[in-house]
Amino acid sequence: MAASDQVHAEGEQGPAKRLKSESAVTDAASPQAQTPTYLREIDAGITEFITPGWSGFDAIIKHRYSDFFVNEIDPHGNVVHLTSYTDAIDPEPPKTEAEIEIDALNVPGDAQAAFDEAFVRLEPILGASDAARIKSHLEVTEEQTLEQRSLVLGRELDKDQRKGVYMVTNNFLPTRVTCETVDGQLRFIRRLPKDKAPSDKRGQRSKWAHAGDYCHFVMQKENQDSMDILQQIARTLKCNARVFGMAGTKDKRGITVQKCSAFRIAHDRLIWASRKLRGGRLGNFSYGEKEIKLGELGGNQFTIILRHVQGANAVSLEPVLLGIRNTGFINYFGMQRFGTQSISSHTIGISVLKSDWRRVIDLILCPRIGERDDVAKARNVWDTTRDPKATLELLPRRAALAEHSVLQHFVKSGSTNNCSAAFACIPRNLRLMYVHAYQSFIWNHAVSERIRVFGTKGAVPGDLVIVASDFSDNVHAKSKAPEEEARVVPVLVTEENASDYSIYDVVLPLPGWDVRYPEHQVKNVYEELMAKDGLSPSGLAKHPLKEYRLAGAYRHFLIKPRDFMYEWMRYNDDALPLARSDSDAIEGKHDPESIEFGQNVALKLKFDLPPSAYATMLLRELMRTETAAGYQTQLSNNTESKE
Repeated sequence: MAASDQVHAEGEQGPAKRLKSESAVTDAASPQAQTPTYLREIDAGITEFITPGWSGFDAIIKHRYSDFFVNEIDPHGNVVHLTSYTDAIDPEPPKTEAEIEIDALNVPGDAQAAFDEAFVRLEPILGASDAARIKSHLEVTEEQTLEQRSLVLGRELDKDQRKGVYMVTNNFLPTRVTCETVDGQLRFIRRLPKDKAPSDKRGQRSKWAHAGDYCHFVMQKENQDSMDILQQIARTLKCNARVFGMAGTKDKRGITVQKCSAFRIAHDRLIWASRKLRGGRLGNFSYGEKEIKLGELGGNQFTIILRHVQGANAVSLEPVLLGIRNTGFINYFGMQRFGTQSISSHTIGISVLKSDWRRVIDLILCPRIGERDDVAKARNVWDTTRDPKATLELLPRRAALAEHSVLQHFVKSGSTNNCSAAFACIPRNLRLMYVHAYQSFIWNHAVSERIRVFGTKGAVPGDLVIVASDFSDNVHAKSKAPEEEARVVPVLVTEENASDYSIYDVVLPLPGWDVRYPEHQVKNVYEELMAKDGLSPSGLAKHPLKEYRLAGAYRHFLIKPRDFMYEWMRYNDDALPLARSDSDAIEGKHDPESIEFGQNVALKLKFDLPPSAYATMLLRELMRTETAAGYQTQLSNNTESKE
């Protein structure tokens, strides 16, 4: 069977294959046999597959964070790379005539030399006698009154003479004298040591008018959240983190590269801040007129290393890899969407949509299973004392941005009663992440039901379709969430037009008040699941706060990767990288090569996906394994303990 026919054959065979991890839960050899402390795929509605006749294989995803690379693709289709730490494109504006004239003065760096040179230049303008009189006046060091420190020249000068005097005093003597014109005569006021140098803004203009208000730069981060790196930069430069913009957040556990912008921060300051970053580097600076905003990207390029491959080889996996290339995978929202902790983001999102602010804060701050010790200790203090100050003192800032924001509000206000105001102190993108996670949760369940009932043969009556005409056409929406751009109205599939569309044109709505729902039984999933949570699709328009009135979106449920490539590698040492980062390339490191008789087997994948698509969902289709971070961490730990 040709790989390109597999989707259609699956539809003829009936419902798609169910997730094998459901049965694996009872397998004592599996990490899932233990009571999970993380959200599982089945809990997030991720249950179906589309590639038939394949049982999967074992491997570890992100055994090291350096096994997962993401390079952003810009809106023009260019893959973003970090190629220089210092280069800047057009960093400075062209100089004005006044600036060129100042440069021509060649002011000495030594203060005494500049003082002596000043009077060499004043003598042709004022004459030897007046120049010497001014010099003697400025050489006095004792404290005097303003009148005693003032010297009036006693004669009028023409415009060119005054201009020449100002040019000399402002550039050679800025800390020694203030020169001003009174009734047509020049007055020289000797400055005291504590006086600040004057600011002469004549002839100057902001470089931003030429270069653009935004410094654009490329950020590479390693095992860090995107916002954490920008927060580090903000603290280093003592500026507000809101001056920074980016097209989207990237995976924390990995090495990722993306474009960012900074409002009116010069590249040399960013270079200085970059040297102080923990887990990040900046480079490729340029200037532009526009901020880089959420959603302004063409996709992401992934390079992924699957280590300790077992149960598959180059021969057995070849048809499956071709199937992924030609057929694609289910466009589920991946497990990262729901967080990695025992309390998932979508659970908090339910309470946000119900305006149950006390419940929201309780969920954000309450103890969680499997958390690092210092965070767990702080949460336990909150749970037993409800003391925000004591909790805040124990909470590591980098590990808990939302928690810090809430507790700081409680400390400043002196009360823990206004939970709505406390939640509003969390950065907006993070607040919206909770409600978007809930939309994703409902969408995943709806997609699974669509595949179970109708298969993947093609569009069926009652489906909604938006022709997938471009690589980046993945999500279509009215709101401005990270994955939601311009509004596109879907077409309802009927018996008459069903043959006009492919399965790749079919979309399902993320729940909202301004979207159309499919006109078959999948619609019931939205209503029934949301009713269990005390919500409804139409009720999403009635939230008392505008930013949580979700309009909804449309998302294709099957997608194909672009430029899908793979390579088998052998290696011995898990601690050594199997791919090269951008910073490695800058520093002259070579691409790691396969060892001919290495004892371990790895599969290296490289492919492009549109915005908001999850690489882990492609891996799930390929491997038939649980992709939740908690499960993969247990696999990795088990492998290390055996070694």
